[in-house]
Amino acid sequence: MSDNHNNDTSLRERWTARLSTTLLVLINGLILSSAALAAPAEQDVRATLTYARAADLVIGSPAVATVEVRTATQLRPDRAPDLPPGRARFFVEADTTGLIRGNDVVAKRIGFLLDGPDDKTSRTRLRKRTFLIFGKVGPQVDQFQLASSTALVDWSAANEALVRKVISEILAPDAPPVITGISSAFHVPGAILGEGESQIFLDTSNGTPISLSIIRRPDEQPQFSASLGEIVDNAASLPAPDTPLWYRLACGLPDALPARALRGLEPVDADRAQRDYHAFQQALAPCARAGHPVL
Repeated sequence: MSDNHNNDTSLRERWTARLSTTLLVLINGLILSSAALAAPAEQDVRATLTYARAADLVIGSPAVATVEVRTATQLRPDRAPDLPPGRARFFVEADTTGLIRGNDVVAKRIGFLLDGPDDKTSRTRLRKRTFLIFGKVGPQVDQFQLASSTALVDWSAANEALVRKVISEILAPDAPPVITGISSAFHVPGAILGEGESQIFLDTSNGTPISLSIIRRPDEQPQFSASLGEIVDNAASLPAPDTPLWYRLACGLPDALPARALRGLEPVDADRAQRDYHAFQQALAPCARAGHPVL
């Protein structure tokens, strides 16, 4: 009896150990599977489209939509005589899956032209892909004209969210206007060596003034600020990246102060104002606005 009891106990212990090992393997497998499924979502968090590029596209495009490409047909060379060697023009048919911006009616199935490399894989690389397209509706509701050859961006939740954010900010009634030039600049030296302030006043498309301020003090980093108005706001600061004012300044400021803006200044003060202007430009986050073709 005792031997049978011991055998039963030993058998139960072995089955318990095997069951625990099996459960551990299953749990580990589920954890690895969950991580694998989560990986694409994590990769989709960051937009591949930059704020500046999105702003350029939105400003130049009365219509913005999401589409899924159905077919891409390469046109004969005689129908695209303006293309350089190695390039081809495709007629793309796509299903409209959403209209993000635009007052015109857009057909469910639309067609548009797209330029890309003249190779055998271009057409297949387009099919079944979902894109954000920027441009305008053509004479017919089933026609669409891209704003440029790079006005086609791979769709992702992050890219669409960025485009919607840019639309709401850049097209807002109180959004900073386009910078058209620099009206004046001056520099005031401080009471001690190394101290001084430069102020620069910008011209804009709607007449709303924008002013820049650069303050220097000995043994301190320069203080930069931008204000919407003729009076410099001492509480203002350098615009944060990926904001409307940053976009207008980083992507729209002239390379240097024009001579007419420095008229009347002593040469040494004109040089300091120019130095401070360049320092302000360098302090801004760079304007990354280059577009990348999808083909």
